[in-house]
Amino acid sequence: MLRIIKHNLSIYFMILACLDFAFMGACVKILSTDIPSVELMFFRNIIGLVFMLYLIKKSKVHKEGKHFLLLVFRGIFGTLSLYLFFYNVSNITLGGAFAFQKTAPIFISLIAFLFFKENIGIKGWLGIFIAFIGVLFIVQPFANDEIHTGFDFKNSSLGILSGFFAALALTSVRELRKFYTTEKIALSFIFIGTIMPLISMILGEFYHYEKFDFIIAAFVMPNIWEWFIIALMGCFGTLYQIHATKSYGIAKQAGIVAGISYLDVLFSLIVGIILGDNLPSFMVFIGILGIIVGGLILVIKKKKREK
Repeated sequence: MLRIIKHNLSIYFMILACLDFAFMGACVKILSTDIPSVELMFFRNIIGLVFMLYLIKKSKVHKEGKHFLLLVFRGIFGTLSLYLFFYNVSNITLGGAFAFQKTAPIFISLIAFLFFKENIGIKGWLGIFIAFIGVLFIVQPFANDEIHTGFDFKNSSLGILSGFFAALALTSVRELRKFYTTEKIALSFIFIGTIMPLISMILGEFYHYEKFDFIIAAFVMPNIWEWFIIALMGCFGTLYQIHATKSYGIAKQAGIVAGISYLDVLFSLIVGIILGDNLPSFMVFIGILGIIVGGLILVIKKKKREK
């Protein structure tokens, strides 16, 4: 067994990263009963901020640094995506929230096609089509109330937007890598991801509007048990960063590792059911499968093109 792990370390670390991410989502799910998703995002990021500052201090790589506004852009849209992802985790099944997040490759491919004139190819369009059909199966926009088994309009819309905002943030990383280290790019996201929810909670003390509860919420003081789960959430979030970074750092075939990363949807489905989520309906399950298959086609195709 150890010999197999040693020969497939990148896959091993990505599987661990997927488990870390699923367990982090489980912590958010447990805490969301009493604590707003905005506050949970704040705690997750402030714990991650300490870790990123430590990594930057240890890093010996330096780059010139340009396009500061693009760095801010990456941080803002990455944070907006996280707002919506945490809200989804708090309000729908874990598997559904993770599946919506995995729509990002669809939007990355479309952005690259529309703005950077990249050729998607037949396989790429097939992946987009399969993933898009998967989204329709989950959202079920044409089904009436009697036969509708998907998620409500608000959470479905926010889930799709989460994938779109993540795509915008990730697309900007292509340019930023030329001027900033990976640690500094991640720091911009985590730093802004700490400041924005802090502002949201301050606003939440004076303003409350139900329709914007995914971005504005008042601070709720956690109890001792909740502080413990918050610490676990931060630990799993940090472990995810470590294991994912190690996985891509030693991967000989990045496309395979990127494909393995879709295991977090499966893990989150299982963990969510253990925590009390309902089993997905047949339509939703097929939809999640469609997003995974379509996303895998796009991710693996992209990695092959980059070789």
